Amino acid sequence: MKKNIVALAVASAIAAPVAMADAPTVYGQINMAAEQYDVKDANGDKDKLNSGSQVNSRASRIGIKGATDLGNGLKAVYKAEFEVQIDGSSTLKNRNQYVGLAGGFGTVLMGRHDTPFKMIQPKDLFNDSKLADLKPMAGGLGVLSKGGEVRTSNVLAYVSPSFGGVKLIGAFVPKEATGDADKESSFGDTMSFAAMYGSKKKGLYLAAAYNMWSKDKLGEDANELRVSAQYTIAGLVANLMYQDFSGDALKDTQEEGQNYQANVGYKIGNFMPKVKVSQVSRGASDYDDSTNYALGLDYSLGKKTKVYAEYAYLEHQGLSENYGKEREANAFSIGMLHKF
Repeated sequence: MKKNIVALAVASAIAAPVAMADAPTVYGQINMAAEQYDVKDANGDKDKLNSGSQVNSRASRIGIKGATDLGNGLKAVYKAEFEVQIDGSSTLKNRNQYVGLAGGFGTVLMGRHDTPFKMIQPKDLFNDSKLADLKPMAGGLGVLSKGGEVRTSNVLAYVSPSFGGVKLIGAFVPKEATGDADKESSFGDTMSFAAMYGSKKKGLYLAAAYNMWSKDKLGEDANELRVSAQYTIAGLVANLMYQDFSGDALKDTQEEGQNYQANVGYKIGNFMPKVKVSQVSRGASDYDDSTNYALGLDYSLGKKTKVYAEYAYLEHQGLSENYGKEREANAFSIGMLHKF
């Protein structure tokens, strides 16, 4: 509670009118959904623990960001963003938070930030849905605790200027203190690289990313590849994403495999119907393949406000019992998103 009060006080103070240059911007969004889940176990019986009605906050957030001109083409840039659990009394969760320098050379930052692997995902059309967003777990690949689909702490990152529409991004994360004198910390413990072309807002967008997790970081090596493509024109948004998770740290686990996703939405007036298909092929024979479908309809109430209705279905195929007892899930959601 104390953290919430302090955060709100800081945000209020910043939001007050100030007669100074380079004032920070307060921003955020509130995304709430009333949802009905129907989850079945491996025997086809209803999982009463995870089924039923819920009211959920979907990545609601508040943050401050800004840039200060230092002269000679150099700027100090900063951001402090927090996830807010609007549906309960949980404390704030850290999102992207950093300080850095920007200039003709690009941008260098330190703090907590999405990996480049995470950054290149195309537009999420399903409003941070638990079963229908772009995360591999929504595609049935499992919770990738070792995966690059993360927002990592202790990061040193670089974003290049645009070279003919192409930007290069690199992030380095030391493991820091390990308690093991034989494992020296270095900035090569975790590395993530990406190349991005175009914009997610209009026209053609293409991107690829690669993660390398060291043996000292995870106990074994792990490698992750992601390729994204999106085309946006008029009211159409269509995107594809391919992901491959491999390496000794993931071998013969539910975290090894490939994920294919396709999303399409088309805006007609204030309405946007949308659809998603996702397929997971697991590398380990003891774990099931998975299929994920989603349908939805957004209705815009203004530039910063919309309501939506969504349906998502997730099925773990095959007969393996090693994956876990949840084998089929349906979710119907009605929600509202407002940005400020």
